[in-house]
Parts: sequence; structure tokens; C-alpha cells
Amino acid sequence: MIKAKVSPNLLSFITVRRGNWVMKISVFKSKWVMVVAHHYFDEDKFHVRQFATHNDAADFIDFLVSEE
Repeated sequence: MIKAKVSPNLLSFITVRRGNWVMKISVFKSKWVMVVAHHYFDEDKFHVRQFATHNDAADFIDFLVSEE
């Protein structure tokens, strides 16, 4: 079995679908937020974004969901 280091500072949430987007959201040290999103139907639409604040990440998620 391979042993991997687990960071106690990283929190990853379950994968969710919002509108036509499938998203995975992770938070590092309660500050940095990473959003990985791909479109459910159009596989060419794919985003990986990092944010310094939770509000910026929330605004980006709202933008993606509302663009459809």
C-alpha cells in the first residue's frame, strides 16, 4: 500500500452539480479556495480557478450557474 501525506489544512467538499456544471471545491487553511468545474454537456468548458476569499469563489460559482 502506498502511504500518502494528508494535509490537515486542506478541506475538500463532495462533488456537486449546480445547473449544468459539476464542481469540486477545496479550501486550504480556511482561506484559499480552489474551484474545479466542468460543464455537464459541453466537455470543452472546463475551469480551474483559485481565489483568495470565499466571496470571490462564491461570485464565480454564481456566475457559472447563471450563464446558462
